[in-house]
Amino acid sequence: MSSRVLPDDTAEPDSERGTTETRTRSFEQVYRDHAARVFRYCLSQVSNRGDAEDLAADVFAAAFHAYAGADVPLEAEPAWLLRIARNAVIDHRRKHSRRSALVARFFGGVTEADPKVNVEGEVVMRDEVRQALAAMAHLSDKDRTILGLRIAAGLTYAEVGAVVGLSDHAATMACKRALARLQRHLGVSL
Repeated sequence: MSSRVLPDDTAEPDSERGTTETRTRSFEQVYRDHAARVFRYCLSQVSNRGDAEDLAADVFAAAFHAYAGADVPLEAEPAWLLRIARNAVIDHRRKHSRRSALVARFFGGVTEADPKVNVEGEVVMRDEVRQALAAMAHLSDKDRTILGLRIAAGLTYAEVGAVVGLSDHAATMACKRALARLQRHLGVSL
């Protein structure tokens, strides 16, 4: 087994390491490696930065509690974390579906104001992201989940399949079909 050095140049002493590859990494390193991916997936599912941040925090809190008892190989960490994230998103949707309907009914389309941005490129990019998130709202939960895992979280087709319980081929086909539906909603073709 090779010795690893953590990015902050603090190495774990050999006596504190576990016997498997999964225990050579601290949970802090797991967080550093996958936090952005988990956040992007959550954002792709809820379309609200604040809710996505809360969900990502909940995912890592749950993962932290389970990490010591879980025997997660290094290569399976993304799928393991994103399974937790998927479940958190499902719970979030259940919890907020009724409340969202009431808020929309009483307050109309009131949304949070975006901070002012002076850079034109940033504005264009944010507009494109908003359009993509709005188009994703027209997709089924399954399609949003699959595209969130594949595009926002950057998983391979095999990893998407592992998270949602599909074979590699079925995950590939489901991703391609969901992407085609998203493209139709955006009015683009690739």
